[in-house]
Amino acid sequence: MDVTALRSFREVHRQGSISAAAQVLGYTQSAVSRQIAALEARFGAPLLERHARGVRLTPAGETLLGHAAVILRRAEQAERDVAAATDGPVLRLRVGAVPSAAATLVPRALGLFRDGAPHARVTFAEGLTAALLPQLLDGELDAAVVTDYPPGIPARADLALTHLLDDPLVCVLPAAHPLAARDRLALAELSGESWVEDHAGAASVLALACARAGFTPRIDIECGSWLGKQAFVAAGHGVALAPRLLVPALRPDLAVRPLTEPPLRRVYAATRHRRDGPPTPVEDFVAALAAGAPSGEAR
Repeated sequence: MDVTALRSFREVHRQGSISAAAQVLGYTQSAVSRQIAALEARFGAPLLERHARGVRLTPAGETLLGHAAVILRRAEQAERDVAAATDGPVLRLRVGAVPSAAATLVPRALGLFRDGAPHARVTFAEGLTAALLPQLLDGELDAAVVTDYPPGIPARADLALTHLLDDPLVCVLPAAHPLAARDRLALAELSGESWVEDHAGAASVLALACARAGFTPRIDIECGSWLGKQAFVAAGHGVALAPRLLVPALRPDLAVRPLTEPPLRRVYAATRHRRDGPPTPVEDFVAALAAGAPSGEAR
């Protein structure tokens, strides 16, 4: 059975559409469609059905999904076992993180972790919380740095969370903006501004914070990443909110100003729940994340 096609099938289920799965996997939409078609031909049954917002699994697809999870776990374990037999005992760690943590916290924590495991091999995946948690729970990741941005973190018995820090949001302005000369801003002072946002969770936080300040933000530009978000702000097309954790990685031609009553997001290290026992490399990495959290914000 084609393991690559099964991975694509699983991602289509997670994302709810073939095009979104193709983007996550780095394939073309037609390539994912061909992989799904090949699986349907092999099993002689449709696996997906279309609806207004994408696709959903058919009963046959639901049945295959359970088997696919088992097959993919075994295939990935086989890859690790063969690599270990070839290279000797090597510690491998699979880590995921939201973009702001990837920019600062995770590299810092990896340096601390490697003090005790200098030859560890680390693979890394960047994504939003809603995409990272299924990968963690399916065994594709060993740990993930996530936040409580909407839609939040589900309460699950098989999910363990370690609170790393409370991260206040700051305002990001074009360097020539009149308010850039101020040391600190009230959110209400930005009520007439155009805003730039990069994903629905961040937009929800912005809308809630602005509502508390007495206005509705006008989001004129929506883009897919922080790279584009800060580029639009730097060019003078609007202002934005950013996690303070991300500030060291921002462009130098931006003005970053703290807010008088900043909204906060909580940052967590997520792992699969395990029974008590001796510390594992995963727990050592979580400890490194806690130690590497910015001073004054870690708990």
